[in-house]
Amino acid sequence: MTGLNRREFIQVSAASLLLNKLRADGATATPARISESGKTVRAEGANYVWEWSQETDRFRITDPQGHVLASSVLQPIVAVQPVGQKGVRRFVAGRVASHEIQGNRVTWTYEGVNNSAKLTVAWRFDEQGPRMEPVIYQTTAAEDVVSLHYFAEADGDRVKPSLAVNNLVLPGTCESPAISPLANHGLGWNRTSWLGRGAPKGMSLEQQWGLPAHYFCGYRGHAVVDNPGVLHSDALEAFCCGLADLPNGDFFIAQQGGQSSLALELRGDLWGHLRGPGRYTLGATLFWAFGSNFYEAIRQYYLGLMDAGIIKRKMNSARKNAAALAPQWCTWGEQVFRHKDSGRLDEASLTAMYDELKASGLQAGMFSIDDKWEGTYGSLEHDAQRFPHFEQFLDRVRAEGHYLGFWAAFMRCEDPSSLGLTTADMLRRTDGQPYKTGKYYLLDFTRPEVASVLRNQARKFARRYKPDLVKFDFGYEIPALDTVAPHDMSWAGERLLWKGLDVIVKAMREENPDIVVMYYQLSPLFTELLDLHSPDDLFMAAGEYDLEANRRFFFSSLCGEFGMPTYGSSGYEWISGPSIWFDSIAVGTVGSLASFYGSAAPGDGATPERVAKYNGLTHLVRPANQFSIVPLDADYETPTRGAHASSWARMENGEVTLVALRKVRLDGIMGSGKFRDFVSTNASVVVAARSNGSIARATQLGVVPYGDGELNVKLEAGASAQATEHYFGGAHQTKPLTFEKGSLRVPLRERAEDGALVEWIEISILRG
Repeated sequence: MTGLNRREFIQVSAASLLLNKLRADGATATPARISESGKTVRAEGANYVWEWSQETDRFRITDPQGHVLASSVLQPIVAVQPVGQKGVRRFVAGRVASHEIQGNRVTWTYEGVNNSAKLTVAWRFDEQGPRMEPVIYQTTAAEDVVSLHYFAEADGDRVKPSLAVNNLVLPGTCESPAISPLANHGLGWNRTSWLGRGAPKGMSLEQQWGLPAHYFCGYRGHAVVDNPGVLHSDALEAFCCGLADLPNGDFFIAQQGGQSSLALELRGDLWGHLRGPGRYTLGATLFWAFGSNFYEAIRQYYLGLMDAGIIKRKMNSARKNAAALAPQWCTWGEQVFRHKDSGRLDEASLTAMYDELKASGLQAGMFSIDDKWEGTYGSLEHDAQRFPHFEQFLDRVRAEGHYLGFWAAFMRCEDPSSLGLTTADMLRRTDGQPYKTGKYYLLDFTRPEVASVLRNQARKFARRYKPDLVKFDFGYEIPALDTVAPHDMSWAGERLLWKGLDVIVKAMREENPDIVVMYYQLSPLFTELLDLHSPDDLFMAAGEYDLEANRRFFFSSLCGEFGMPTYGSSGYEWISGPSIWFDSIAVGTVGSLASFYGSAAPGDGATPERVAKYNGLTHLVRPANQFSIVPLDADYETPTRGAHASSWARMENGEVTLVALRKVRLDGIMGSGKFRDFVSTNASVVVAARSNGSIARATQLGVVPYGDGELNVKLEAGASAQATEHYFGGAHQTKPLTFEKGSLRVPLRERAEDGALVEWIEISILRG
């Protein structure tokens, strides 16, 4: 049996996985138990305790054993600027006027905020975690709301973070591996980082390309347990705090002196849309979830959003999944190395790239054409001069059995008049002029006339070129609100990308309901509009593409909970490709943007050994978009190796369908070489069910060896089995396999006796 109650399943508790399954199946959230004693309000959930003291206006969150996960001042700080007094900020905290408990909801009212305003704050407490609702700010003064700061306190002329957490996890802090996503409070960071979409300008590091957005995590860490040297194995060590809706501002986290706060930059001082006197609803809903480590806390955040009906699990057709999970090869790396990027791409070079792909033997199912096949940005039409036979080329690619992917930045525009628009239809700067970066503008799709143009353009593009996949590009280009804003400020900040995607994606789906939209940024709040995650671009990780890809897969693997797989793109060389594909096969599919033309890395190239690994793994791609991942031999707490997993197990409907085991972990230590008691090996290997159900019940298995040795798979029943080794170049050889005490023994080797490269091993099992 491979059910959830097997005692050997020590990587994640059976109780945790069972809870996940029950919640994913639609269990209704139940309220937490709220009580009041003296000047303390207490909420008790299934796995957390929340307490607030009226005397200090501080709350703390503990696990049921009393171990503190986080604590902070409860009252948010609203930063305002008196009208006509540029640069003069006011940050005055109010006093608690009242608090009221109604069911599982508690409301606090603060008076004297910024001297004369009133602030209303509400938390709702469910069994699995609390939620902090948007706040209501009522002011009688002539003032602009500049920003909202959660978990902060006023400190003279500045805002001081007050959230005390032993360790922070900021998955999207920077797209370079030079900065760890793990930050201990002892580091004393003094910086502000995006938790939102990221932007080329603003008050923070550039980030988010291929990394998660809209949440952060905290964990206690074993170095700070109550009794040194004693690990609380029954304690919940981590929390995840993330958005449950998109705010109309830029979302940041600030770290200062070992404490943190969340900041929502609204910039009413620049755009005049939040000018008092008035009553304003500010911010977004903050959703808290808990787990034994931060990976599990993120999982509970995603499951909690589904449980609450905030997001829905993606239900793809088989046709859509076939395209989304097709192994890819993308032209971008080839364009760069051939100096055919930007406007230099032409028909001769594109045809040569496709011919090289075919000649390499790489069995890619998707041929993805990157920037810049368009004549001009915004046209969504090919350049007829550079590509005189473009549509005939596309017909050839399709006829030869490939899906087609297209890079597109729908929201750029080089010439507004060519679309029947004017510069007034572009995003605006603070001086009222249209924003332009390089040679193109950014369309303001909050204007109805622009949305109409975009909708028509997207439909024409989908109808004419019939893309199976669109590699959407753009969101990270939206500047921060200190630089640019849309016409309709209700769609500003984190909402702006959603607005544009809603227009474009829905238009393309009118032409093809199964079109796949791939994007870089991970946010559960975009589940409705995006289908496939891309970890691109790894250009800041030269020399360690595999390690950075592993980190991104570590976080993106959780998106299988709501139905979004990951495209396992490589870096810009082939050397690290086999390791990247080893990691990506569990979370989605394999891919490459490495050049056949060449790169600067010594020993690089599409060697038969590397191509064979890619080809073998294409036969192990699972056809489903919904799954759960169990990281194996994972490191959660070390600054550089943290947020990495050496091996992986994939679960579908509570059953194990794929296992990827490394012989040597990423930290150089020998791996366990097993998962539960039914898969064990003395070599690195990937094994997957190729029929319905689990590995243990499969009639067909696929195996890709990453070394010589032996694989043992315990099956529920089996009378006989045979293995067919498939070799690079097309040859194959079939041999019988033996069972010993219910285990199937599979010899592993990377080369046959005659030196032929083994791509994969196909195993057929006859049931007894």
